[in-house]
Amino acid sequence: MNLKSYITNEDYNTWSGPDWPSFDDLLSGNYTVNAEIQKEVDEFVNLHFKKGTVFPIKTATACQRKWTESNLWLNDLSSSSCHRITPIKFELKDFDNFHNLPRKVEDRELMLKGGWPDNGCSYCQNIEEAGGISDRLQFLNQRGYAPRELETDPIAVKVSPRMLQIWAQNTCNMSCIYCNGNFSSQIEKENLKYGEFNSGGVHIPVVKIPTQAVKEYFDRFVIWLDQNVTTLTRLILLGGETLLQHELMTAVLDIFERHPSPNLEFAMFSNFNVPDSAWNRYIPTILELQKKGHIKYFDLMASIDCWGPEQEYVRSGLDLNKFEQRFAWAADQDPDCLRLYISQTITAMTIKTMPGLIEKINQYSKNRPIAHYFSFYLGPQQFQNPDIFAYSMWEKDFEKILSMMQTNTTEQREAKDRMIGIQKYLQSITKHNYAEIEKLHTYLDELDRRRGTNWQQLFPYLKV
Repeated sequence: MNLKSYITNEDYNTWSGPDWPSFDDLLSGNYTVNAEIQKEVDEFVNLHFKKGTVFPIKTATACQRKWTESNLWLNDLSSSSCHRITPIKFELKDFDNFHNLPRKVEDRELMLKGGWPDNGCSYCQNIEEAGGISDRLQFLNQRGYAPRELETDPIAVKVSPRMLQIWAQNTCNMSCIYCNGNFSSQIEKENLKYGEFNSGGVHIPVVKIPTQAVKEYFDRFVIWLDQNVTTLTRLILLGGETLLQHELMTAVLDIFERHPSPNLEFAMFSNFNVPDSAWNRYIPTILELQKKGHIKYFDLMASIDCWGPEQEYVRSGLDLNKFEQRFAWAADQDPDCLRLYISQTITAMTIKTMPGLIEKINQYSKNRPIAHYFSFYLGPQQFQNPDIFAYSMWEKDFEKILSMMQTNTTEQREAKDRMIGIQKYLQSITKHNYAEIEKLHTYLDELDRRRGTNWQQLFPYLKV
């Protein structure tokens, strides 16, 4: 056991007693103590060994996700190091190297020198420069995710993934306004019906998914997972709507059945609005796999942004009553088997009714922890983000949101810290960007034309 991969000097100084060996002596094994002290030291070592490895790279910009995580966007034949980063196209022949594509290695080398990569890392950089807690900082000290290669070479840049996020297919029953045809079959159909829109700086393309190539990449992913699932710490399935992607669900659950992975956290995103047949087909099977020890946890990620009719506009096709029914059921499950999460996208259309969502989180977290994750919209239509408006637009909203966010648990405190980071960044925006606001109006007008909706009734405050 390489103790340095599991225990930091800071850990040791915090926990060690006055008669314990020095940190250097502990690492070298060059010490002698009595039986009572040895028992204390052994308990400390075993506790931190169970917590998992420490990410050893501590430069000013080092991001553990850059080393440990890969996202596979199979419909786009691409990969990225986290979902905020611009995906990189790669050839099928290079599939097994998706975690060490040249651009990914270059980004790691730049971070070793204290630099910020320029392909999406500005999301965290902007929050940190505004004095907030970014996702990078929040994940930096999480244990158990560091690649194995860092145990012997703490500055290795070619490593094995421990976290894998999969966008496999676009099958979905919703048309969220910040989504596109690559991730929603409903939007794909809508765009084929109405055609490409390109006006006023707003582009809604007709996405043409390379069906045969996607099938080949999907098949290659299944082979890769079958061979590597036991080396992962975390596997995350995203959409479309995962529970409607039967080929994906069948393949992954079959791999779990044949290759028990008791250290694996299995996470799955869902809009909680699928037909009962799909929900009842997969959710009990996953819980049974967890009970048998084939996976460590089942993390159910509820995709939701705010509350009320505004949310049903933003996530077109959503029935909030059905969502809450399923969410209440999930909140009533054993948290040692099913961990419940909220995954939220923050846009100019969701901030003002976010307090309604916070209220629901508080209601259903009375008897169990609910982790709350959120981020700005990250697609090409950046005019959906609240930073096109001066912060004065949102000031009262954030006062209410932050006053409602609880801090009784570690998860709640971390969520509030991240929300304060979002607030600090938006506070730096002092003027409306009228050109981008006009694009937002144009985009919403076009969606209303296609869907028979009326954004001006729900979001009158956007008409600045």
